[in-house]
Amino acid sequence: MKKKLAIVVPSMRGGGAERVVLNIVSNLDREKYDIRLILIKKEGPYVKFLPQDITIIDLNSSRVRNSIIKLIKELNRFKPHTILSTLGHLNLVILGIRGLLKGRPNIIVREANTPSVNLNGLSPIKKTIMLFLYRSLYPKAHTIIAQCKSMKDDITSFFHISKDKVIHIYNPLDLEKINANKSIEENPYNTDNINILAVGRLTYQKGFDILLEAFKIVTKQVPNTHLTILGEGGLKEDLLRKVEELNIAKQVSIVDFKSNPYPYYYYADTYVLSSRWEGFPNTLLEALACGTKVVANDCKSGPKEILQDNKYGILVEELGAAPLATGILNSIFGENLSQDRAHYYSIERIIKEYEQTL
Repeated sequence: MKKKLAIVVPSMRGGGAERVVLNIVSNLDREKYDIRLILIKKEGPYVKFLPQDITIIDLNSSRVRNSIIKLIKELNRFKPHTILSTLGHLNLVILGIRGLLKGRPNIIVREANTPSVNLNGLSPIKKTIMLFLYRSLYPKAHTIIAQCKSMKDDITSFFHISKDKVIHIYNPLDLEKINANKSIEENPYNTDNINILAVGRLTYQKGFDILLEAFKIVTKQVPNTHLTILGEGGLKEDLLRKVEELNIAKQVSIVDFKSNPYPYYYYADTYVLSSRWEGFPNTLLEALACGTKVVANDCKSGPKEILQDNKYGILVEELGAAPLATGILNSIFGENLSQDRAHYYSIERIIKEYEQTL
């Protein structure tokens, strides 16, 4: 008999967690699972890529907290064996309503960010409240999925949770899809330039302000460089102002989200991950899958594990514009180290780990 699996996610916006959910629901064995994807709001660019052979439920709520009653009713109507939730606030809500769910389903939560760094960005009062909620509710989960080994260690120590409850499963890469799409469109760059790429939501976490300062340093030594930042978010106007202040407007492009970003990776000369912190950076994996040279800040968590220190790319150990600029310049003038690292994260391998856990 198939296991009833409910996967709950706020939306299908263009973030890393949503891309992981898309990969999971597209590749789980249909002979084993009856899948119901529950969206707090059915929106975002990944909606059109969802498979047609699963049931999709739209709670049509603007916020997670406004959807709680609808969520309880839907879960009790479906009566899943297992619930998989991914993204912090929603994880807490599902664990909080656990006692109201029929059939006592196993609840598996996937943590999207490194907690110690993510919560430290909150005000003292908010941090105290969130820390209390996590430490109270996360132990009630059947399993907690961390995205890498260092995140697992962070969760167990920061939330005071037994190591036996936390496992790590790396994010999956659909290499077949990436290879099929990376060169089907024209080169988006001016080939007279050395083209640098960064991808991600335009938020403080992603460190694009640091990247712009680093890129300014790079342009002084390599004038024919061009930086493309691919993403959307609340800091777009701030970043555009910084571009003007640094007098690099002619050498920087901020491009909105693309449903097929792979040509941007494939044709770039170097990909840069400038994040202050991460969960496990999908964009770095995608760049490696496209065979692109990579530079990454050694932030919590993920880059060090992905790049194996400096084996598969350049790891910048100190956060700041000058060290990042040095890393970018070393990449521009250095060899490509990416090799076949991306195959370690192939979806065929990772989906088996998810199925064993589910």
